[in-house]
Amino acid sequence: MKKRFEFSKKLKITSAVLVIIGLITGFMAYTQDTGRFWTNILFSNYFFLLLALGAAFWMSLQYIAEAGWSAAFKRVPEMMSCYLGPAFVAMLALVFLGIKYVYPWANPEYHIEDFNKYPEFKEILEHKEPYLNISSFIIRTIIYFVIWFGTTGILRYLSKKEDANKPEALKWFEKSRFYSKVYIFALAGTIIFAGFDYLMSIEPFWYSTLFSVKELISGFFHASALIIIFIYFLYKSGYYPFMNSSHWHDFSKYLFMGSILFAYAWYFQYMLIWYGNIPEEGEYYFLRRFHFSEPLFVLDIAINFFIPFLILLPNKLAKNPKVLVFVAFLIMFGYFLDVYLAVFPPLVHTFAGVEHTQPVFGIYEIGIFLGFLGLFLFVVLRMLSKRILLPINHPYLEESIMHHNVH
Repeated sequence: MKKRFEFSKKLKITSAVLVIIGLITGFMAYTQDTGRFWTNILFSNYFFLLLALGAAFWMSLQYIAEAGWSAAFKRVPEMMSCYLGPAFVAMLALVFLGIKYVYPWANPEYHIEDFNKYPEFKEILEHKEPYLNISSFIIRTIIYFVIWFGTTGILRYLSKKEDANKPEALKWFEKSRFYSKVYIFALAGTIIFAGFDYLMSIEPFWYSTLFSVKELISGFFHASALIIIFIYFLYKSGYYPFMNSSHWHDFSKYLFMGSILFAYAWYFQYMLIWYGNIPEEGEYYFLRRFHFSEPLFVLDIAINFFIPFLILLPNKLAKNPKVLVFVAFLIMFGYFLDVYLAVFPPLVHTFAGVEHTQPVFGIYEIGIFLGFLGLFLFVVLRMLSKRILLPINHPYLEESIMHHNVH
């Protein structure tokens, strides 16, 4: 087996081309429709930020559960979490330069027609002003990323120490395991509050206690799908020749379980709000289902739950790597759709030449997203090439390599 991932010239050129496409379309969007530009920055950056955090969450769970089967693959989620650096830069740009274009509480007159004629809007925003204000938003953003940098960085540091010192490898593994038990709560808490800030506060007049829990589940669920895609790519490139149906079956369980958890959070948020007939909470779904796009609304839950659930239910299909990676790509599309429906419906009315609730998807959305995709791939693949792919001193590495199908 190849010991170190080779970040080929072809992959570097591909990622660079994607970044250039993003820069060009981003410049076009900024000069022609500034509000749409910043909306796409939030959409694309949040998309990959949550995947990086979800990968870190996935990695911590492996330590806590002492999962032997996954030990050989831990380098992938480790390096996915390295996207936090570019994500921080993009989020700082948004909060310092584009916040008034995206968040109504930062500039109500830009988002709400005849804002001064509706005292109830003013009253709600004044009530939330101690939390929803630009200064505290910036401070919270810095706090989130400091915690994320610290926690993921320490875990990677301990992993390096484990690789470098075989006699004391078990000691570093135990430290990683102990640290993960603390880290995972810090990660979960900050993801929940970041969900409130970055997505939920786009609509400051609605409320939901389940929204950010769904975001936490989404990060873990969709990061699991992307981990599978990366590992399949490495497997086809000759880096994991020992993989067998048991490995793929165990990976499939995360998608199967994740789809159920995602549907649970999605449905109960929808059912409780709708059944309770609470107007200030129901507007979130009312806008997306009846005034934006009902087909996309239905497709969101179909792709993220029904289809993967039904496909992965038979064990034979769940053990098939081609079927599994197909489902993983499908779930990533479902994730794209889910974030799109969270960000765009309340903001399209601020775009130039667009009707109030008309779905928008064009060259700006495609180009800017491809730019962030290229940046994400470059960061992850470059970091993978800097470390030995297999954690050579991991105490469970042999168990992972010799993981056989016992079913």
